[in-house]
Amino acid sequence: MSESESSFDNSERESPYDNSEWESNPEPRPLFQEVLRCFPIKAYKNPNHEIGDKIILPSSSLYRIYEQRIKFPLVFKLQSFKEGAVPSYSGVLEFDAEEGNVYLPGWMFQNLGIEEGDNIVVSNASNVLKGFYMKLQPHTKAFTELSDPRAVLEKVLREFTCLGKGSTIAIKYNRVDFYFDVLDVNPGDVITLIDTDCEVEFAPPLDYVEPQPDGGDSIKKIDRGKEAKEEEGKEFRPFIGRGRRLDGKNPVAAVAELLSEVVIDEKKKRSGKEEVKEEFKTFTGKSRVLGVPQF
Repeated sequence: MSESESSFDNSERESPYDNSEWESNPEPRPLFQEVLRCFPIKAYKNPNHEIGDKIILPSSSLYRIYEQRIKFPLVFKLQSFKEGAVPSYSGVLEFDAEEGNVYLPGWMFQNLGIEEGDNIVVSNASNVLKGFYMKLQPHTKAFTELSDPRAVLEKVLREFTCLGKGSTIAIKYNRVDFYFDVLDVNPGDVITLIDTDCEVEFAPPLDYVEPQPDGGDSIKKIDRGKEAKEEEGKEFRPFIGRGRRLDGKNPVAAVAELLSEVVIDEKKKRSGKEEVKEEFKTFTGKSRVLGVPQF
């Protein structure tokens, strides 16, 4: 399958392909139609047959299909007697079921709204061509969060024979079931996926919630304000820390004591100079005359 851009807006989008020609052509009366009791395929065959859309029919069905010269690949329409139930479409795996029984993958029971042992109508689907477009809607965003959802879908859809518009399918990946609504297919309402190059478009998942722009912006603004304040507090400011002495004394008391010592020293120095000045008196010494002997 070719890659196509995923779409995750909630707006309704029209199909890029004109389907009016196929909608105007009514489905012809089926050449093959039987009422069969349904049972889960995992109870009859390998549980791995749950992957995909193929069913198991009785051998008498194969005889009637050949008798009616129905063209291959075989595509079947499955309808329940439940009011409002959407039909499912399938391929066929084998023709070795017990007479009157049909075996279905488990997800088809949910799609048809039936239980084990209920009767359903199995008929051949007509006007089915190779598909070139499908639009799928995942039920959960968990599928879109896979590392490569397109590669996963391409691999799993190889187990599918067909897709019908309006139906719900399930794929299994890493033991997890992912459900999809088939919103649109082209050409027609049913397409085959055998030997085809099909474009895939994704609609928003059913549990997708669009983010609120206002709330998100306000939260971002608050966060930015907090970050700015934190950055402000982290700016380097010199000489604003508390001092600590190695002798363990209070820095403030030590500084005060040091200042008091300095003041006392200054006072002492000043008082010493004043005493020296008071002792010195001019013209109180002995006089001396040059050239005259002293007596």
